Formats: sequence, structure tokens, C-alpha cells
Amino acid sequence: MSKFVKEYKRTNNSILAYKNTVDCSSKTIREISEESFQAFEDVYEDLEFFIPAVNKRSVLKNVGKVMGAMVSLGGSFMLEVHNKHYADMYEAIYKPAFNRIKTIERSTNETLSSIGADLSRLKTSLKPVEKILKSKSTVRSVQTQTLSQFKRFNSGFNTSLNVGFGGLVGGTTALGAWGLVSLIGSASTGTAISSLSGVAATNATLAWFGGGSLATGGAGMAGGFWVLGGILVAPMVFFSTKSSYKKIDKVKEQKETLIQEADKLISYMPEAEKQLLEARKQADKVNTLLKIYLPIIEKELKVYKSHCSFFRDLFGLKMRPEQEISYQKLNLLTHELLKRLGMT
Repeated sequence: MSKFVKEYKRTNNSILAYKNTVDCSSKTIREISEESFQAFEDVYEDLEFFIPAVNKRSVLKNVGKVMGAMVSLGGSFMLEVHNKHYADMYEAIYKPAFNRIKTIERSTNETLSSIGADLSRLKTSLKPVEKILKSKSTVRSVQTQTLSQFKRFNSGFNTSLNVGFGGLVGGTTALGAWGLVSLIGSASTGTAISSLSGVAATNATLAWFGGGSLATGGAGMAGGFWVLGGILVAPMVFFSTKSSYKKIDKVKEQKETLIQEADKLISYMPEAEKQLLEARKQADKVNTLLKIYLPIIEKELKVYKSHCSFFRDLFGLKMRPEQEISYQKLNLLTHELLKRLGMT
């Protein structure tokens, strides 16, 4: 008994049997498909074509198979081989690759959503600071840069949260994608994405993730496979377990589709995994920065409010020294935090 036959009886899968028999480390999916089919075809008659002759019915079925093979000049036999090999390819090649991609997709979505949730918390926490800085804008100039950072942050925040990316993703996931690219990305022109706003920021974000700009009809990769920082849309190849294909040409066509789609999934996997790791790294960075800065900012807000004077604010009079110091601290802390979050 050959090693291939032993492995097939153990796994009931011609692809796995071949991989366990032959070193496939340097072989393409197409080579594995073609060579495993050849090995499977050579032994299929003994392994699968005939059913055990345990009673009259099984004997009659075997006779029927032989007659069918004779009438079709071996066509029914080859159809069985191709159908089984196609099912084996689906289970051993395509499905594992697809499942791995879906795992990366779920993990990346969770990570980007985490970044988005942190940015939402940041916006809420900094709203009072922004209001204070704006209220003094007519008499102060020191906060100009910080207010510009707020403007860029609010523009990107609102665009990604409300519009998303071409309808592909939205909510905190889209917000997290924008936040991630603002931290580490730049547009193709070399411009910091955080300095862009509206559609320009959306297009630059998509381009950084490999989706192409919306203006050029992008947001898509070849073969219906789309990546946004690891957010993957990979359509599952249809597979029917209820009925086999009736023509060999149709089975061959479906096997070719499996090979092409599996190749796509596997080729995109390294980049998807790389983007997932980068997303996790930046998610930790955002979370750490917020843990460091927000408690200090919130504490300083209380100090500032404790030194506020209703009448001074009403008539735009000069701040008290204590209020001035607290104001400067709020401005500096907010400027540093937004800068470290990519709002340069």
C-alpha cells in the first residue's frame, strides 16, 4: 500500500494526503492541485469508485457503475474523481485560507473599533477645553495652533463617523481607521493625512490602506477582495455539498475558480497580518496617551473653572494670574496630546 493511499484513508482528503506525502513547500496551489489529482486518479478506482459488496444492493450498484462507465467511455468515472477532488480542494486549500482571513478581519475590526471608541471618548473629554480656547480667541493668540488642531480633528472625526468609507465601513470602525492613518500615514503627495479634511482625508485614508481613492473609483482590490487596514471583504466561493456537478468541464471550471481565489487570499494575507499588527500597536498607543493626558487635563479643567470670574468673562477682561496659568497649561496639554495623535 502506497503512502498516499495510507494518508488518504486516514484523512479522506486527496489534497491532505498528497501534502503529507510530498514536500509542497515550494509548490504553487496549481501544482498541488494538478499533481494531487494525478495521484488520486491512479488509485481512485480502488479507494472510492466501488462500494463494499456486502449485499445484493451494493453488488448491483457496482454493476451499475461499471455499465455507466462503459456507456460514457469512462466519463462517469472521471466525473466522480473530479467532483471528489474539487471537494477536497475546497476543504483543504480554499476554506482554511478564507477562515484565516476572516479571523484577521474580525481582529482588525475589533482593534479599529477600539481606537474609534477611544477617539470618541477623547472628543467628549476635550469639548470643554475647545470651548474655553475659542472663548478667548479674540484676546489671545497662543492657542491658535491648538484650535487649528481641533479643526482638523473635528473634520476628520465627523467625516469618518458620519460618512464612513464609500459605505464599506462606518461607525467607530471607520473612525478608528481614520485615526490609525492619522497617526502613522501620509498621502501619496507626502502631505500628512491629519492636515487633510473631508473627502480628501477619506481618499487619502483609502489609498494608504490599498483601496484606492474614491475619486478614481477605488475602494476595491482585484477580485472583489478589499482591504481597509485589514478590514477584509472576501466573498465566499459558493460550494454545493447537496449535488455534484454533472459535467467534467463545469467541475474543472470551479476548480480553476478555487485556485484563483485561494491564490488571492494567500497573497493578501501577509499585508493583512502586517496591518493588523500595526493597528494593535497604534491602538495601544492611543489608549496609553489618553490614560496619561486625560486625567491631567480634566484635573486642570477643574482648576481653571475654580479661578473663573463671571464678570471678567462677560466683559472680556484680562484673566487672573492663576486663571492665566491654568489656561496656558490646558492649551499646552491639549496641543501635545493632539500632536502625538497625529494632529500636527
